[in-house]
Amino acid sequence: MKTQITLLLLLLSSLSFSQNQNKIDVEKLKKKVYQLVNEERSNNDRKVLGLDAHLREAADDHAKYIAKTQTLSHEQTDAKKKNPKDRVYFYRGNSFVLVGENLLFTGIKNQTYSEEDLDILALKMFNMWKKSPNHYKNISETKYNFTAIGFSIDWENKKIYAVQLFGAK
Repeated sequence: MKTQITLLLLLLSSLSFSQNQNKIDVEKLKKKVYQLVNEERSNNDRKVLGLDAHLREAADDHAKYIAKTQTLSHEQTDAKKKNPKDRVYFYRGNSFVLVGENLLFTGIKNQTYSEEDLDILALKMFNMWKKSPNHYKNISETKYNFTAIGFSIDWENKKIYAVQLFGAK
């Protein structure tokens, strides 16, 4: 009986977790933030940034890390992933000679995000970076030609953590 109750609780917990994961379509959100960054670059005579799989893996990794530690830091405790460039190299992005990173977290609502809600959230995140001189410097840097965005959602604390990596080969 005890085993059955434990299994039932695990099942209910996993169902709740998977339901929460579907409340924000992170792939759509990534595309929206990516588009806003590239629109800003285009409006300022900068080349559009391409997407890179190595940067994506490193961004996803660091988004999970900062959500887990609940601290915005460009460093990790793992020596192989200590700083942004180390993380990119860890994920086989060895051709990058320059790497930059933007971080943020913001509050989210415990709801299913519509297309309009995703637009609003993407714009909110983009504007947080745009209004910060150091973050905006990464967005507008002419040397960068690739980017990737990673998210991690902390439903318990109603926060989304974002990492945008920039790279030049």
